[in-house]
Amino acid sequence: MTELTKFEKSGNQFVMKRQYGFGLLVVIGMLAFMIGGIYYKNTAVIWIFGILTILCFISIWAQSFIIDLDKNAFIIKNGLINKPVEIPISDFVNFELVKIKQNLITTNVSLNLYYIKNNKEKCTGIAQGFTTRSMQKLMNEINAILKINEHSRKI
Repeated sequence: MTELTKFEKSGNQFVMKRQYGFGLLVVIGMLAFMIGGIYYKNTAVIWIFGILTILCFISIWAQSFIIDLDKNAFIIKNGLINKPVEIPISDFVNFELVKIKQNLITTNVSLNLYYIKNNKEKCTGIAQGFTTRSMQKLMNEINAILKINEHSRKI
């Protein structure tokens, strides 16, 4: 297997490294609005965007994606309030790469994971970025990790 660039191996778990790009851009944008509120002495804008900036920054640290080969499951935590979701690899259906463009400029690319729960197809986000190439590399690494798991279980 090639060197993993998007994941760190911890025992039999593969933990995705934090992705700061898209989240930090949102935090910097909100921080700019807060600074604008300070400049124009608007306390409502200062408080609203100050609190939102802090919450978004904490949300970046709280997000995680783990592939646990011992449990044969994906463990996904999105946002501040949501609990980690454990999705068995056997329930995994496929990936979806969503690319959003505004006037021929790509503004967001997200990688989603589809799975079956209670006989219904569900979807959860794994990562966001600005380029299709970075999300494709992430998806290739996930597939490589899953392929390692397949071959390790065969006799």
